[in-house]
Amino acid sequence: MTHQSPNAGGLDQSEAASAVGASADDPAFDAMAQRVLTRGHATTWLNHWSLLHADFRALARMNTIGFDGTLLQMRLRAAGHEVARTSADLVLPHVFSRLDDGTRITLIGAVPEAGEAAARRLERFDVQVIDGYDGLRRLVIVGLGAGLQEVVASVALGLVPEASVCTAGGWIDQYARAADNYFPDWVHAARLGWAWRIAHEPKRLTKRYTV
Repeated sequence: MTHQSPNAGGLDQSEAASAVGASADDPAFDAMAQRVLTRGHATTWLNHWSLLHADFRALARMNTIGFDGTLLQMRLRAAGHEVARTSADLVLPHVFSRLDDGTRITLIGAVPEAGEAAARRLERFDVQVIDGYDGLRRLVIVGLGAGLQEVVASVALGLVPEASVCTAGGWIDQYARAADNYFPDWVHAARLGWAWRIAHEPKRLTKRYTV
């Protein structure tokens, strides 16, 4: 049915059909949808072409790998592996049906027009679209907590080596809130940025700047 890494549970035979074709209510789709929705879990699919062009180091980091494409499924069956065919287009409708209205979804890839059109069709969700061809190629600003933002920045640079990547801490929130500069000039001159931030976000920042 699927490949799973050691930290991912397996799919039972009863959870996946063994026929080459699969109906819209195939239990394999439901089983894969559950995996897709598992937090901290990465899912992908292989067909015969993508298998030949795969980055196996990246595949090793996937928790679940589904098998798409009749040719690959037939070859696996000939080798004694009874697997169900699943694919993103068959499984994602089952995923979306399990999500609450307003769930945040990020689409990365395709040209902007396609991403925006897909977002319109997913109107009951809060959809962010990132152009997979040009949207990540110049400057990537990562505004996360200390430690995590460096991890994300390093991964982003590895994925898009021609981009410039920088971390920004709380800058994104600050920039979004202020029509001009978040810190007035006199705050910088007096080196009171820490006090200004505490005054604006006391619950979150008082401990950080005083302990």
